[in-house]
Amino acid sequence: MTKSLMVALALLACGGVCAESPHSAIFLHPDGMGANTWAALRLKEVGPDGRLNWDRLPRLAIYVGPMLDSVAASSNGGATTHAYGVRAALDDFGMVGGKRPVAASGKAESVMHAAKSAGKAIAIINSSSITEPGTAAFLASVADRDNETEIAAQILAARPDVILGGGEMFMLPKGQKGRHGKGVREDGRNLIAEAAKAGYRVVYTREELRAAPLDGKPLLGVFAAEATFNEYDEAGLAKRKLAAYQPHAPRFDEMLAVALSRVRDAKNGYLIVANEEGTDNLSGENNAPATLEAAAGADRAIGLALAEANANSALTVIVASDSDNGGMNATGDDLDELPRPLPKRMENGSPLDSDDGKPFLAAPDARGVRQPFYVSWASGDDMGGGTVARGIGPGARVIEGTIDSTVIYRSLYEGLFAVEPNAEPLPQSQ
Repeated sequence: MTKSLMVALALLACGGVCAESPHSAIFLHPDGMGANTWAALRLKEVGPDGRLNWDRLPRLAIYVGPMLDSVAASSNGGATTHAYGVRAALDDFGMVGGKRPVAASGKAESVMHAAKSAGKAIAIINSSSITEPGTAAFLASVADRDNETEIAAQILAARPDVILGGGEMFMLPKGQKGRHGKGVREDGRNLIAEAAKAGYRVVYTREELRAAPLDGKPLLGVFAAEATFNEYDEAGLAKRKLAAYQPHAPRFDEMLAVALSRVRDAKNGYLIVANEEGTDNLSGENNAPATLEAAAGADRAIGLALAEANANSALTVIVASDSDNGGMNATGDDLDELPRPLPKRMENGSPLDSDDGKPFLAAPDARGVRQPFYVSWASGDDMGGGTVARGIGPGARVIEGTIDSTVIYRSLYEGLFAVEPNAEPLPQSQ
């Protein structure tokens, strides 16, 4: 498709209005959420006859995301593919074959680096540490995923307009006490102090985030020593008397709302990349209530992005995960035949998750009936099936049928620049 034809189609779709607005994009990555997890969330939040915000995104495709060396993605390998539009390996983090890859655009830069170079505002949001790869691989390139102090340094060096998440420990010198914990950096650098000196407004809690003025300063939110959620199964949370999410920290949708308020009117448009990690890590613990709580926050964020897209026809919103963590499945099959309290495992040995031995209850259906269900888990790890990409806006035109994971980059690039990337998204050599 030629550039002139793409522009003409975009003008036709939005009545000419979008030509006057800068092109922008939001990528929401509810990590570890397969279609089956969305189905469970639908039951819990709106009932079997209801529809989530996720359901209201008009473009849809089956997402296929193998790695160079695996049939299923790792978080860092998957994020590298999303950021550059090329196939990566399991251990890759903003690198392929030991160097920053040539992206599908033909340049050795991620889609976020390209957006910044074009004068667009950029923002990253993570419910885990800011060093978590779902967002960090868009700005950092390292040989070792565990080198989180270097990842944090590269993120701050890239000067995003908004950085919101956890990871305080990776920003402070070893042993130095912060607001949430002690630092682990061996180089003596205090990245938070450096950010403040560079002009960032620094906030540490939900209340401070809400109170931060819209004064044009870049914003750094540091809400936890590592993740803003507590990564335990139900028994582990109960034993420690912890909620799934730390109460002082803003939730995923709250962070997105603040980011939007700060970049919405950026002269040249913006790119937001946001990762809800609780849906992945808590499903890895086979904790159904906490996973669904995390998923509900992701769906609220989708609602915000969808409203933004409906008000701005030049905005592309893409929602995708790179894996189905845990293989979460909600069912009522043979429920009347199962003993009470419900067992811990199914006959085939798979873990069974319930409300302390009682079935969960779905939100009311169209008749007002709350149907009982339970959750069966397939594993505690990332799995490669059942993943779906959805979207809205100009760049989402490629979200259809069955797509490769490299198409996420292409949709974001096209949404940001109104042109296709110059190169085909070929695998990179090792």
